[in-house]
Amino acid sequence: MCRFCACNIAKNELSKKCSYKKNDQEHEVPWSTKYICVDYQPSNFIQPKNYAGLPVIVNGKHLSSEEDQIFCPMFWSLVPSSFNEDLQKWDCKTHNARIENLKQSKIYSAALSEGKRCVVVMEGFYEYHKPSPDRPADVYFLQSLKNDQLLKAAGLFTLVKNINGNIIPTCTVITAESECNAQQVHHRIPVLLQDNLNIEIKLVQEIQKVLSEISFMIISCNECRRNHFFFFSTENHWLPKVSCLIG
Repeated sequence: MCRFCACNIAKNELSKKCSYKKNDQEHEVPWSTKYICVDYQPSNFIQPKNYAGLPVIVNGKHLSSEEDQIFCPMFWSLVPSSFNEDLQKWDCKTHNARIENLKQSKIYSAALSEGKRCVVVMEGFYEYHKPSPDRPADVYFLQSLKNDQLLKAAGLFTLVKNINGNIIPTCTVITAESECNAQQVHHRIPVLLQDNLNIEIKLVQEIQKVLSEISFMIISCNECRRNHFFFFSTENHWLPKVSCLIG
């Protein structure tokens, strides 16, 4: 799972860190200002259902932009487009979506079939682990060990019009079974994309290739499963930490 996440990097730095090559030129990922109700605020603790949203990359066509990739801050908990109340009243836990159930889900299948794919960018994420019923849960943080590499998770998003007529982008992080030693903390982890090429493929695939996309996500997740997670404690000894070496 991905209960909470961390991304404490300023917008301009994220744009540089997520840059990609096109026509042999490096392109920074710009930020959309199209939707004003949600805004990304750098933080070491980002929680679901918050208007201080996640930093999310989408294909610019979804925002009427000519950019191939563009950052769009999003409300973290996918809400169906038909929901027109205050998003805080959305009471379903939709910040994570099981990859196995995407096609069958009444909530996620519409976003999938409409090609509303996205990439959720983070420095790491938090997970609880309760070793026994009589002990309080430990909190772990999972991050990359590879040169402060960002984690880029597969996601889906929707655009929801609230009761005031404002459009709010919402998203979910797609998860799959964990087959590395992160199982010691939780049996599921986000589907992590390996590089900018995979991100580009994910963002530009046509709707007709949805089934291929599911296979692509699973392949990406299998690549992540073959890597190892290492455990160590933080300096204050309160927050145990799990770090993953990605590709």
